[in-house]
Amino acid sequence: MHQLTTALKVDYDWSAEVSGLQMPVMIVVGDADGLPPAHAVEFFQLLGGGLRDAHWDGSGMTHHRLAVLPGLTHYDINVAPALSAAVIPFLDGA
Repeated sequence: MHQLTTALKVDYDWSAEVSGLQMPVMIVVGDADGLPPAHAVEFFQLLGGGLRDAHWDGSGMTHHRLAVLPGLTHYDINVAPALSAAVIPFLDGA
């Protein structure tokens, strides 16, 4: 319990490091999660996502993805069929 308490006191704001990630990143949140979707969008934008039009042919799209899954929370997202439906195509293309 002491280790958990200590870990929770550590600042875990990774926003400065996010923009340096080179590999494809997918951010997935539920729209009823404790983490507001706006925060996920902010991190997606730090990766370069959602900042410009992707164009009709997708040529302006980044290799990062954002999925906001409807009706899901932090507690039930991991067993929801919508999670695998969103993540598997990303992993297949990564």
